[in-house]
Amino acid sequence: MNKSLEKFKKTVEAINYEYATLHTLTNDELRMRYFYLEQFVNEQKDKTCALDKCLPSVYALVKETARRFSLGNIEVNATPNDLYLAEKYDFLEILGEIAIYKNHWDVMGVPYSWNMVHYDEQLLGGILLHYGYATEMATGEGKTLVATLPVFLNALSHEGVHVITVNDYLSKRDFETTRPLYMFYGLSADCIEYYNRYDRRRKETYKSDISFGMHSSFTFDYLYDHIAIKPEECVQQNHNYAIIDELDSILIDDADEPHIIGGGNSYNAGNIFKENYPLIVELIGYKDSKLYEIDRLGKTAWFTQEGKQWLSSKKSIPDLFSVGRTYEIKDFDTLAQDKQAEVLNRIYLQNVFYQLLLALTIYERDVDYIVEDDIVKIIDSHTGRIKEGNRWEHGLHTAIEIKEKVKVQDDFDGMAVISLKNYFKLYHKIAGMSGTIMPVEDELKEIYNLHCATLPTHKPLIRKDSPLRIFKSAQLKDDAIIRAITDNKKAGRPTLVGSISIKRSEQLCSKLDKLGITYRKLDAKNIKDEADTIAKAGFGNAITVSTSVAGRGTDIKPSPDAIKAGGLMVIGTDLFESVRVDRQLKGRSGRQGDPGSSVFFASLEDQILKNLNQKDLDSLEHLGASYSTDEISTDEVRKYFHKAQLNRENFFKKRRKETARKDDIIAPQRKKFYEQRNAVLFCADVADRIVNEITKDSKVSTEVINNHLMSLYHKTKELVTRSTKNNPNRTEVFIPFSESMHTFAIKLEVELTIANFEYFCKEYKRQVILQVYDMEWKTFVLYMMGNLDRAEIEMLDNKYSKMTKDIHRIILRRLQYASIPFDIRNESNTNEEEDEKTDSVSSQKVYRPVNIAAGELCPCGSGKKYCECHGSNIRSNNKSKRRR
Repeated sequence: MNKSLEKFKKTVEAINYEYATLHTLTNDELRMRYFYLEQFVNEQKDKTCALDKCLPSVYALVKETARRFSLGNIEVNATPNDLYLAEKYDFLEILGEIAIYKNHWDVMGVPYSWNMVHYDEQLLGGILLHYGYATEMATGEGKTLVATLPVFLNALSHEGVHVITVNDYLSKRDFETTRPLYMFYGLSADCIEYYNRYDRRRKETYKSDISFGMHSSFTFDYLYDHIAIKPEECVQQNHNYAIIDELDSILIDDADEPHIIGGGNSYNAGNIFKENYPLIVELIGYKDSKLYEIDRLGKTAWFTQEGKQWLSSKKSIPDLFSVGRTYEIKDFDTLAQDKQAEVLNRIYLQNVFYQLLLALTIYERDVDYIVEDDIVKIIDSHTGRIKEGNRWEHGLHTAIEIKEKVKVQDDFDGMAVISLKNYFKLYHKIAGMSGTIMPVEDELKEIYNLHCATLPTHKPLIRKDSPLRIFKSAQLKDDAIIRAITDNKKAGRPTLVGSISIKRSEQLCSKLDKLGITYRKLDAKNIKDEADTIAKAGFGNAITVSTSVAGRGTDIKPSPDAIKAGGLMVIGTDLFESVRVDRQLKGRSGRQGDPGSSVFFASLEDQILKNLNQKDLDSLEHLGASYSTDEISTDEVRKYFHKAQLNRENFFKKRRKETARKDDIIAPQRKKFYEQRNAVLFCADVADRIVNEITKDSKVSTEVINNHLMSLYHKTKELVTRSTKNNPNRTEVFIPFSESMHTFAIKLEVELTIANFEYFCKEYKRQVILQVYDMEWKTFVLYMMGNLDRAEIEMLDNKYSKMTKDIHRIILRRLQYASIPFDIRNESNTNEEEDEKTDSVSSQKVYRPVNIAAGELCPCGSGKKYCECHGSNIRSNNKSKRRR
């Protein structure tokens, strides 16, 4: 790596040499230089090679532009694009034929003035990012400015650059800070976080040269695109180049949970959880014997054999726990439906008990979640922030809602799923930055094939990081923390106190309250005040008590008097579960060569020591007893804490691999499945090819299919014609069909349907294929996201093969046997006859297709709403929800 850095340092020299030649160019000539570079890149067949060749020139251009912005406004002859931008943004003003790009504008509503010019270390960082490195940069080294270099360069190809951050605040902040640099040259840029999923501007943002957003937004948009039913609903374009801020947080820490879209059918399991909640409360309180065991660090719990017998007796189901998995029953699929249902109900009841046990013994309020406005909200253990809109899987969220006595929210069937690992593998090239890359270097190389490099700091780091201070008890530790805070306050220095949870920070705040010490809090409960709290955290002797919210991306700037007094002091009340989170907290101090210090505290009663094996615990206890002092801060004791933290990190690493296993198995099939689905979505002719392949394999003649479609067409044509009499301006209409007790609907254009049998055939085939794909894929996702054991995970390939066969069978059935499930009403019917007929149809059990809105007119032509006519006894919920 040192050789690579040396090689790239020569590139830095080339950049600076060309940068010096640009000083004499006018602003318009600078723009012309960009035009030639952009033209050169897009004339080449191999754009990757072209970008590499242009790197020194482009980076010199960006650096020169940054220099000119730092000196004042930039004036150029106005272009049509300048006129357009001036109407939208505050950094551009038009005076006559002159466009004035100001060097000051608002960022997140706060006045901002550009005063940055790339120094050599930042140029080096930009080079590493272009070549796809995971780059470790010390906190405060200017990651936002570094990113402008590879973003600008790769945007020249107009194939899309995605700038990905850990939260929406950072996405908006970085976009608003850097956009004038890109827009001055006509590059398009926007941030997807400003627009909701169905806002057309979100799709336009993805068409931009540069798109900013948070990682979950990009990932969920990918999933939403693959359940779209119309081409225009898709928003993402391609996956060319992604620059990932706080790369290890996203690619490592967040990789242990898949991204899931829940939608379609909703359900509420509150009743069965509420019914059995008192039973689990009683079990936990049962003192005479051990009915369950827990593992707090592994976040799991289980019933002992005695506990299972106790539950079986209480429920009067002797063999309740005799079967835990369907594969344990030979030929389960051949059992009668009532027998299958009986087995599945017992397995489901086991899960209800298990989730209630977890909710009552493992998951803690103000540690794992908060309750806000009577809603249970998940806290991200790595960032301390709320995972808005997310719900725990397998009924755990419902169990916690019952525990907290709040309204049980609906759950939704899983419709699409992908892991972050497999999402980011879609990109042609990824790179990223963080202050804590090297501790996970091996994992980044193994999983993402990312090379890692450490960037030297621009100024020497002078922060003083004290060794871990260890005490015999938690009380002694907290007393020492309070003394450190008060001593630092007396010295006139600001203090940032980092806690592992809201509950832990509130314990400390209670002690500060008793002493009358003023402080500000920053955690998931008061995140709305984040900007103001952070802005004041570096002043004088301010005290800020925070969770890991004040870690990644938080820029605390010490005031001049604070720097003079020694800078920001960071106090860690406990070791976090990852050494990288500790380092992120320390990194809030001593930025850009500023003075500062950090110290972490621990005790022999800390939870993290549970990660040690019993032998190590016994040794540590014996060692602690050998000290006569309250504080036992020696290297001999510290090694046990470091080992406990390492064991915890290894536990998470193992869990990430286990979580990814399911998604890795289906990743190739999903890729193929989505590619075929998209082909059908965007081109009806592809549906013909698929139908021909299915009919060929089944030996059903094409003639039989076409004859049946012709008979459907005549009835459909008449139905469409009559439906428009109630609404002459209608351009589209839903037509319901039925086969084997299942209904579905096809959306057709009125004029084309009336005039063209070929259009009807293609649309019928295309929409049938898409609907069957989605229906069966959803079933597969539901199964896959179940609480599968190792054997079931390894059988996913077989499950996918069966799904493919089912898809072909259902498509063929809908091509051969589908019908319109009602007669076309006679126009001479009286209202009384219509009501009678409607009542007759409505009394039958009809399964309403989910893509007919309840309030739409019924396609039968009655003039009534669908929910009042042929969909009268059907309930539907088309909501979709993010789940992780």
